[in-house]
Amino acid sequence: MKHLALYTFLFFVFSPIFLLRAQTPQITDFRLDGDARQSGGNCITLTPDYQWSSGSIWYKKAISLKSSFDMQLRVMLGCKDRDGADGMVFVFHPYAERTGYRGEGMGFAGLNPAIGIEIDTWQNEHLGDPWQDHVAILRDGSVNHGFNLAGPKWISNIEDCREHDLNINWAANTQTLSVRIDGKEVISLKRDLVRTIFRGKEKVYWGVTSATGNYNNRQAVCFEKLEFELVEELPTLELQGQKLKELMRGHFITLDHIQFQSGGAQLTPASRQELDELARIMKAHPDMQLDIIGHTDNVGAAATNLSLSEKRSRAVAEYLKQKGISPKRLNSRGMGEKYPRNSNDTQSGRLRNRRVELRLLEPIA
Repeated sequence: MKHLALYTFLFFVFSPIFLLRAQTPQITDFRLDGDARQSGGNCITLTPDYQWSSGSIWYKKAISLKSSFDMQLRVMLGCKDRDGADGMVFVFHPYAERTGYRGEGMGFAGLNPAIGIEIDTWQNEHLGDPWQDHVAILRDGSVNHGFNLAGPKWISNIEDCREHDLNINWAANTQTLSVRIDGKEVISLKRDLVRTIFRGKEKVYWGVTSATGNYNNRQAVCFEKLEFELVEELPTLELQGQKLKELMRGHFITLDHIQFQSGGAQLTPASRQELDELARIMKAHPDMQLDIIGHTDNVGAAATNLSLSEKRSRAVAEYLKQKGISPKRLNSRGMGEKYPRNSNDTQSGRLRNRRVELRLLEPIA
């Protein structure tokens, strides 16, 4: 990914979800609740500086905790130190658009099951708060530090009328959640969140909640970079209905879900479900052979495009071989840019020209 702008990658897996790399965040990607209001650019004021205010924002689509993510934000916790309250919580929750209790609950209290990363600016002694501003990793809507997963760890005064960098990172391979403020790691947690918190569910929504009580502050959040994988229902298989009829009649078909990493020949997970279905069909018709024809757009040198189309068609053949299809039944070749299906003058046309065509035939006796 770029440092300032995110590439878009589309991923699918053979399961009830598909994965999608998020784009550069926009305010329209979020639902605002309570007193939350856009305050310019990619910034949202969660609470104005008045008593008993609460606000939250929630990303509209769920993410998968089976995959790593990295979120870079800026937070502003207000300008009043001695009389400022209460703080904000970065929340993961299986249900969208929910805000917990105000005041000391910071909009997190009452959300269950949930993980919350709190930045708390008020000492509630009955909750075990230290007197300093502090960070903790909470669970299941409880802001009592007796039930923390990690912390509290005190931090320098953050109610200093300044924006502070906040980085939240989840390393799925090590199941480690880490939090950095202004470039310094302040707290981390190593835990199987899917199993121990979310009861086996990997799909969660995320958001930021904030609240004031008898004391208050203007509290805001801005988004710099969001890099994670979204979760949605799988689209309908293309390899059914009319396309399946065309394939069985020996016609060329194109499946839009067969995709490759940009500029390369590595199949993305988007391709697996369609290719798994194709392998199943070929196993059911063991006498039939498959033509696999790769095509590209006209961006770049013709020789390079020809080579790329050949590699992509071979990648499809290799995947089917791994699924038990004999290589003798697979005929792969590349055509490069010679046979465009649409105009190469538009982005959408070039996208459709980057394709793999398939034709299922009975061999001539």
